[in-house]
Amino acid sequence: MTKLYLYILVLVPSIVLASIDGYKLAAGDTVSIHVYGQDDLSVTSKIDKSGSIKYPFIGKVPLAGKTTDQVNQFITQALMDGYLVNPEVHVYVSSYRPFYIHGQVKKPGAFAYQPELTLSKAIALAGGLTERASSTWILKRTINNQNKSIKADEQTEILPGDIITIEQSFF
Repeated sequence: MTKLYLYILVLVPSIVLASIDGYKLAAGDTVSIHVYGQDDLSVTSKIDKSGSIKYPFIGKVPLAGKTTDQVNQFITQALMDGYLVNPEVHVYVSSYRPFYIHGQVKKPGAFAYQPELTLSKAIALAGGLTERASSTWILKRTINNQNKSIKADEQTEILPGDIITIEQSFF
């Protein structure tokens, strides 16, 4: 019974993190892949800069730009191709890549992504604004492999990998 509670405590936060609809994996994300009844095929791995991980029997698996559902389908098909009859595969993000905030905040740097993160909460994580901070906040985000700059406000949703710049006021 104790093992079940421990399993739930370890898995539940990760499953909650994986709930971003349509989230596309990228380098820096850590994924967990579990195959029911096959401990040697259950791995947790950080996606490398090429956007891939190494997986037993399959080798290099490209994950960048795919959702966890797409990865699940890919690994299930690959394992059915000569390894297992009907594998039960579960893929989830165990930790997201960080977001970054710099400029006129008290503690600039990289911070762990949290679900339902807004710019207001991100500024709080960075210790708040400095006295010289302006109300101009720029968010850089990669959308369809293109870097976009977005003028943001305190309710703007932050995603993993976002870069937030808090400009300096002239007054």
